[in-house]
Amino acid sequence: MKPRLTRSLQRLLAVAVVCSTFAQADNLTWNGDATDNVWNTDAANTNWQSDGSAAPFATGDNVTFATPVAPVVNTVQVGENLQAGTMTVNDAYTIETTAESAISAQFAGTGTLSKAGESLLTLQAAEGTTAGPALAVEAGNLALEGTATYKGLNSMADGTQLQVKEGADITFATAATGKDAVVQGAMRLASGVSTFNAVNGSGTLDVAQNATLGLAADSAIGTLSNSGTVTAAGNLLVENAVENGGSVSAARLILNNGGNFTTLKTDELVIGSDISKTTPSVTSGTLGAMNGDSMELEVARTVRGSGEYLVVRATDMGDTNYTLSQQTIDRYRNAGFLTDMTQTAEGLVLTLDTVDNGYYARNTFSPNGRAGARLLDRVFGNIDPQADPTRSPDLAAVLDAMDAYLETGNRGAADALAANVAGAGLANLNTALRGQVERQLRAIRNRMTSMQGGMPCYPPDPKAPMAEPLRYTLWANAEIDYQNLRGENQLPGFKLHSIGGTAGMTMLAAPELTVGAAFTGMAGRLSSKGYGTNASGDLDAYYASIFMRKDSGCVQHSLIGTVGWADFNFKRRVNFPGGGYATRGTTDGLGLGIMYEVARTYKLSEDSIKSAWWQPVFNVSYVHSKVDGFTETGSDAALRVGKQDSNNVIFGLGARMQGIVGEQFLNTPAVMEARVLGKAIAGGRRGKADVSIPGVDVSSTVSGSESSAFGVELGIGFNIPLGQEYGAIITDFTAEFYQDQTSVNGVLGYRLDF
Repeated sequence: MKPRLTRSLQRLLAVAVVCSTFAQADNLTWNGDATDNVWNTDAANTNWQSDGSAAPFATGDNVTFATPVAPVVNTVQVGENLQAGTMTVNDAYTIETTAESAISAQFAGTGTLSKAGESLLTLQAAEGTTAGPALAVEAGNLALEGTATYKGLNSMADGTQLQVKEGADITFATAATGKDAVVQGAMRLASGVSTFNAVNGSGTLDVAQNATLGLAADSAIGTLSNSGTVTAAGNLLVENAVENGGSVSAARLILNNGGNFTTLKTDELVIGSDISKTTPSVTSGTLGAMNGDSMELEVARTVRGSGEYLVVRATDMGDTNYTLSQQTIDRYRNAGFLTDMTQTAEGLVLTLDTVDNGYYARNTFSPNGRAGARLLDRVFGNIDPQADPTRSPDLAAVLDAMDAYLETGNRGAADALAANVAGAGLANLNTALRGQVERQLRAIRNRMTSMQGGMPCYPPDPKAPMAEPLRYTLWANAEIDYQNLRGENQLPGFKLHSIGGTAGMTMLAAPELTVGAAFTGMAGRLSSKGYGTNASGDLDAYYASIFMRKDSGCVQHSLIGTVGWADFNFKRRVNFPGGGYATRGTTDGLGLGIMYEVARTYKLSEDSIKSAWWQPVFNVSYVHSKVDGFTETGSDAALRVGKQDSNNVIFGLGARMQGIVGEQFLNTPAVMEARVLGKAIAGGRRGKADVSIPGVDVSSTVSGSESSAFGVELGIGFNIPLGQEYGAIITDFTAEFYQDQTSVNGVLGYRLDF
């Protein structure tokens, strides 16, 4: 006979089964500390609390990881497969694997769950995981299974991997920042800007309309090698060359280094790489549009030269119509750069003309801005430094800055930058030198007239130092000089501060003939100022002068000749948002000047001045100045600058007065000279220079500000004797005023007669 249970025992077992079936899962809160932080230690587990009391974890319990309060720690060790009902993470917690492990639960919470430890951790999401915590991977690999939505993927350390297992359907509600993703199931990016270095596998990658996925955004090793389906309703950005064996569908696909696709569909294809005549940017077995019959093509990078370029090759082009984006049309086609796009059996072919596109020139307005823009247009067409910034980094950065300005409508900033690139301030080098040559003629004229003293047709006071002409006079003086040419509109001016000195000698060659010679050295600091310029440097000049004065009764004839040699050494700076560059240049200059002056002496009344004379004065000067051509150094955007020269005739008409003053308060009869002349300048008054960028077969002309044609010269000087045989002190102050230009000169020196 078979043994039979008693009726009482049967009833007892039935009650036990029913109670077991309807038992409630415990709600546990993590309470592990630094000495024991293992998730499960079986019956002895005291790392959890239930209603404030220690409790062991059992399969099916609901666990919560709240904000830890000491001595509770936020690192949890796991070394086995665990199954919970719900797992809620409301703070930053780390799961550290000591062996390959898995956690099955319905995940939730507002915190971040990080994976540490070298062993694999698998999160097996139960049905209903719609608001899981954000994830991070500190070490090892993290695998995802089930159907779940997580808040995001905050970060992944180097060498880690995210695995979306076959059959899994994983959504990241916000951005996912990762390194290496292997997608065998389905992964969806719902919003935000996500980045991965590499995405591989045979699953499905879906980028929602409000999301962007950038591949290899911070790495040179990124790939899109997915034999499954990649769908992007938003932006799919691929930094490196793509070899993709699956199907890619993207509303906007941006390829910065081309790609090879089995099947490619997109509404907008942005080709950002350097187009090659031999290798197409996109190769696809089947190329089509997501919307069926049209696709927009945006070419974000151009090429070195004119010609036909195959940008897309496809086995089957289909019936899709391909159009250029508005940005491409605006920048290239309207500029005369892109002349045609044709669809052939081989693929899409662009016909380009890079010689005279004029994009930047048409978006600038000042003379120097257009000059720089013409150079940049040719740089863009012939060199295209943006395609490989390592080749010409400064030119690439300048074009990037110009593009940014124009894309935001800031034509003024673009114009000023183009003028600075063209070295607008370099046009003033010769103008500054011309002013120095004229200063030299004027300074020698003033020395010659003040040191000769009395006028022969009216004998002076016998006590005056001018009473008897002396056979020899030696002098030396220190001199300071300042020139300021103000900028006009968008044309730059300059400032020149100079200091130096002169040593000279006069000799009485005949009773009515005085001759002499002088040598002058001036060290100057030259700075360009105004629109589109940032340059400063040195202008050092040396002058040799000869002169003579012929007295014919009361009429004096003066003739002065000077030749000068100049050394320029300067630095130019070009700044723009996010960068800048500096160049240096050195060159030489030559100046020639001749002045002829005639004056008639008349005696003044002696009522107020003991002895005085005045002269109506007329002079005419010819000035030739030249600055040699040179090439800057220090940057791939350095300029080659052509020679600058000018020829000017300057007229002066006015009066000069000399008198003996100061006997009472100086105790010696000093000679004062005062003068005022109207000035007129004939010839070119605006500095110009031809500039080019080496390697680019075009030059442009930059211009400086133009000085006014008419001005006035004011001056006063003193010749103060120190006593017989002790020489005299000479002083002089001269100022010239034009509408846009000012010159000021001061002299202090010593003379000795014998």
